[in-house]
Amino acid sequence: MDLKDLENIEHKIEEREDFSGFKVSPIEVFFPKDEEEVERIVKFAYENSIPIVPWGSGSSLTGAVSCEGCIVIDLSKMNKILEINDVDWYVRVQPGVKLIDLYEAVEAKGLFFPPDPASFFLCTVGGATSEGSGGMRGVKYGPFREWVLALKVVMPNGNIVKLGEPLRKNRAGYDLIHLLVGSEGTLGIITEIWLRLIPLPKKKIFLVISYPESIKKAGEAIIELRKAKILPEFSEYLDADVVKSMNKNLNAQLKETDGGMLMISIEDDQLQDVISIVKEKGEYKVLEGEEAERIYSLRAQAAIAVKTENSGYFYAEDIVVPVSKLPEAIERLNELGKKYGTKFYIISHIGDGNLHPNILGKNKDEVEKLFKEVAKISIDLGGSVSGEHGIGVQKAEMMRVQLFKSNGPLVLDLMMGIKRLFDPKDIMNPGKYVERAYLAGTTAASFKDSSP
Repeated sequence: MDLKDLENIEHKIEEREDFSGFKVSPIEVFFPKDEEEVERIVKFAYENSIPIVPWGSGSSLTGAVSCEGCIVIDLSKMNKILEINDVDWYVRVQPGVKLIDLYEAVEAKGLFFPPDPASFFLCTVGGATSEGSGGMRGVKYGPFREWVLALKVVMPNGNIVKLGEPLRKNRAGYDLIHLLVGSEGTLGIITEIWLRLIPLPKKKIFLVISYPESIKKAGEAIIELRKAKILPEFSEYLDADVVKSMNKNLNAQLKETDGGMLMISIEDDQLQDVISIVKEKGEYKVLEGEEAERIYSLRAQAAIAVKTENSGYFYAEDIVVPVSKLPEAIERLNELGKKYGTKFYIISHIGDGNLHPNILGKNKDEVEKLFKEVAKISIDLGGSVSGEHGIGVQKAEMMRVQLFKSNGPLVLDLMMGIKRLFDPKDIMNPGKYVERAYLAGTTAASFKDSSP
C-alpha cells in the first residue's frame, strides 16, 4: 500500500466525529474534486482492501460514518448544481451540494424540492440521499427516496454506473435507484443525483400553533386531523422540556406550557378545519409570514438546543409508529421515563407517527439500555426503529429484532446477499447497517466467513 499513488488529490489526516459523537479515525481524508478522483481513490482502496467511508457534513446521528483505519472520502468539494430543468422538472447535482443551497437555486426558478430534514441548513444532498432522510414536510410530500429519479455511483471495485433516468415513469429493470437511497454508503459512493421537482406552491399557508394540555392531547389532535381527511404541509410537536431548552439555548422566546407546542402548517382553504380541532385541546394562535418562518427555522434547530443540555451521551431516537398508535406509544414512553427516573426531550414529526425521544445521560450503558427499550416500543406497536436517521452502528441490533419479528429472518439474509454482491471485499463502510444487524446474531469472526 502506497498512498503516494493518490498524492495529487487533496488530502490530510484528521480525527472527526458525527453529530452524536461517534468517532472517525481515518488513515487519510481525501477531498476529491470530481468523479474521476473518486474513482481513483476507490480503485486504490479496492486493490489494497482498505475500508472506505463517504462523508457529507457529519450530521449523522447513528454512527453511520464512524470508522478506524479507513479512508474517508469527503465529498464537500463536489458541490456543483449541474442542471435545473424547468420543463422536465428535475435538478441534477453533485453530492456535496448543501441542501439549503439547492432550495434557493430551484426556488429562484419557481420550482420546489419539498424534503426538509432538520439539518437542511448544513447537510448535503449526497448525505441525505445515502441516509434516506425525511423531514418536517414528510407528512405531505414523503421522505427523500420519493424524490430521487436517477443516480451515478462509483461501485466498490471502482466501476461507475448510472441508475435510472430523470423520468417520473420508468419500468426498465429492477429498482436499483432506491436500493442505493438509504444504503448508508455501504453499497457505493454516489457522485451525481437527479431529483424530482414540482412547481413552487402558490396557495397561502398559515402556521397554527397549539398549546395542548398534554402530549397525549397532541396525539389525539393528529388522529382527528386524519379522520377529517386534512393533510397539513407539516405537523410537528415539541414537548415542554424541548421548548424550555430552545428558549434557554436559542433565545427562541416561545411560550412555555406543561403540554408543549404543536405546530401545524396548513393551506388557507383548510385553516378553519384545523382550528376547529386544535381549539378543543387547549390555547392556539395563527401565524403567517416572517413569524411563521422564524418558528419553522427554530424547529429545525431543536436538537441542537437539546444536545447543549448535556455534555455526556446524546442519543437521538427515531421511532415510527402507526398514527393510530400514537396515544399508546406516548403513554408507554411516559411509563418508561418514570421507570428510569428520567425525562425524554421529545421532538416529533407527529403527523406521520415519527417520534424523536432524545435521551441524555452520563452513563453510557444506561443510555443505551433506555435507547433499546424505546426502540422496542415501536416494534411492539407494528412500527419501525428508524424513520429517517438511519441505522449505522447504533440501531443495528434493534433493526434485526424488528426484521425478525415483522418480516422473518429470510429478509435479512436477502439484504446480506445484496451487500456481498455489491461489495465482495467488504470495503464500503463496513461493519454497519445490514452487515452489523446480520452479524449481531452470528458467531462468525468476519463478514467474509459468515453465510446465511
